Amino acid sequence: MNASHISQIDLEEQLMRICERMEEETDLLLQVSIERAEAEADYKYKYSRTLMSISEKMPVASKEARAYLSASEEFRKWQLLLAREKATQQSLLAARSRLDAIRTVCANVRAAGG
Repeated sequence: MNASHISQIDLEEQLMRICERMEEETDLLLQVSIERAEAEADYKYKYSRTLMSISEKMPVASKEARAYLSASEEFRKWQLLLAREKATQQSLLAARSRLDAIRTVCANVRAAGG
């Protein structure tokens, strides 16, 4: 696309590319959100099961520490997926901003008779 002359067709092609990417990102967000929810459930289940399985007398903080250590891998997976979910959300927001900017340019091109 030439910077000195922007056609409506060029802008529409860019709009279509952004829309396609947003559809892909939306599908990815759904997938990552499901994986994150499952990882969170796995972590909470393992933490709770470990906490309940400790029968010896000890301070609550010690029991919780054992449960955290037991479920540390599940916690790590949950947090990584949470970060990925947030990154995907931010990517969608950025794409939406690009889409809005191109819409503005489209309106300006139409107004200029392009």
